[in-house]
Amino acid sequence: MNNGGPRTDREVGDAIRGGAAGPASPAPGSPGDGSAARVGVLALAALMYLVVSGGAYGIEDAVRIAGARLTLLLCLVVPLALSLPSALMATELTALMPLEGGFYFWVKEALGPFAGFAEAYLTILYTLVDMAIYPVLFASYLSFAIPLGAPAQIAIGVALVWLAGGLNLMGIRPVGGASIGLAVVLIAPFAALVIAGMPRLIHWTAPLQPMFGRDALGALGGGLSIVIWNYSGWENLSVVAGEIKNPRHNYLRAIAIALPLVALGYLMPLGVALTGATSTAAWQAGYFVEVGKRIGGPLLGLALAIGGAISAFSIFEAAMLWVSRMPYVLAREGYLPAALGQLRAGRGIPARSIVVCCMLFSFLVPMGFIALVLLDVFFYMGALALELWALIRLRRIYPDRSGLFVIPGGRAALITVAMAPMATWIATFGLAVSHNASGRRDLIVAIVLGVCVWPAYAIARRRFGGPPPA
Repeated sequence: MNNGGPRTDREVGDAIRGGAAGPASPAPGSPGDGSAARVGVLALAALMYLVVSGGAYGIEDAVRIAGARLTLLLCLVVPLALSLPSALMATELTALMPLEGGFYFWVKEALGPFAGFAEAYLTILYTLVDMAIYPVLFASYLSFAIPLGAPAQIAIGVALVWLAGGLNLMGIRPVGGASIGLAVVLIAPFAALVIAGMPRLIHWTAPLQPMFGRDALGALGGGLSIVIWNYSGWENLSVVAGEIKNPRHNYLRAIAIALPLVALGYLMPLGVALTGATSTAAWQAGYFVEVGKRIGGPLLGLALAIGGAISAFSIFEAAMLWVSRMPYVLAREGYLPAALGQLRAGRGIPARSIVVCCMLFSFLVPMGFIALVLLDVFFYMGALALELWALIRLRRIYPDRSGLFVIPGGRAALITVAMAPMATWIATFGLAVSHNASGRRDLIVAIVLGVCVWPAYAIARRRFGGPPPA
């Protein structure tokens, strides 16, 4: 394979046929081909923790919108209905096709070139709005520790973008190594909060608010959207499968470590904060700082404020790792300029793709939190629907999985894994018929942008040629 050309269908087939023979070797000239060191299971688990969660930061607005009882219920249900199925899907398909580009190639192989492009298109849409959130959260949490005006917050957010880009230009191993330390730093303040609040957990009482208020559909749709945003992304690191040591087996091992940490990382701090709660009107991004001050004093509040800033940076830095590979993959597939598909000599890093992503994210820093989350979840769940469809289709196309992980339980388990996330997504559409006008507007905008996938596909193929025929 040449350094700037598209990945061929033969290479996809070679990766699948690797099967029981062991981990597929990355193609020459691709990230992870040996010119860049690959990441191990512990660093991969830390990266997953950061990509998916990064601590309980960001869940606060769900408490305000949905109330204490409903938020706690959603934090129990969503890991089972969304996180576990998507994690199992990602594990099975990464074992089958451990390719740089991950879910793009799953969908393309199963459903054809247009579906593959639609997967990449929806992924780019949700990553654009998603990546705009973290620099804003970083500056917001930092302002709890150091008073900052709006211009200073924007400047700091832009600086964060380029710092994360610089780390990614150094390669996956520094990012993975840094992620282990960052994950420990992020867990520590919430561990201190839980320890200080242990009497509250031991003598826990349910919040006094009712489960549903006047606008039940709006509360469910808005709260669920934020909870989904906090629990999603288990398949994202499949995009850098070529840069992971033994991806056929280590992806599952990393998920087994990260998934319990993510679920407990939300439930236990919320349990401490919401025991006997009578009102959640004051909850918003950064409210855990106030909870920390009340339970553990000013020092714990300061630690949570600094942790919130570090969390936003850590998630952004880890997400940049896989987000920056999407333009690289699309360029190699013939949907973007070929220059974006070239690698930095000696490191196997798509440097131009990383720089382009940094430029785009710098322009998106000033955008708002709630609207971005609603758009993010719509596009993410649309892409996830294609991946789940590909899971079912690839099970039929490649029934022989000797030596590879396959979701146990046969057809019934496969259908459950595919349907549970979709039922969760449908529940967010309650916003469309609720009293929340901005929610309806955001849903309409998302649908319009989603429908534009076909003209975008036609233009990209005409301008850059598209992938060669199979």
